[in-house]
Amino acid sequence: MKRALPLVAVAVLASWALAQSASAPVVKSSGDIDWKASGSLPPGAEYHLIYEDPKTHAVQTLVRMPKGYSLPKHAHTADETMLVLKGKIVLKFADREVGVNTGGYATIPAGTSFELKVPGFGGATFLAAFNGPYDAQKP
Repeated sequence: MKRALPLVAVAVLASWALAQSASAPVVKSSGDIDWKASGSLPPGAEYHLIYEDPKTHAVQTLVRMPKGYSLPKHAHTADETMLVLKGKIVLKFADREVGVNTGGYATIPAGTSFELKVPGFGGATFLAAFNGPYDAQKP
């Protein structure tokens, strides 16, 4: 059951994205994903845009980060949901630090300041979904 949760969540998000779009379905195997270096994150992170809503600019994107990667304290103007597909991420909020392993997720309300680290040996891959445009602001 625990292994099915990430797949169910990805399927739900993907079906929602397709319902919002009038274009043809998009299906990609893991080997066909075109990873790109991020211009808005420190070097080392890569992303693949899955979907962007043409009206709200809400986005769903795959993100992968190598072991030892970290993001300094930042916040977003939209709510963010992260579903860890591989590896582990550690989120540090003002009063606590929590690890999120494969199959786990975090929802972070807009305006919440946090740091992100990728411990371990193999890096991390996660789905990041924002209910508005992606941005990163220093607190």
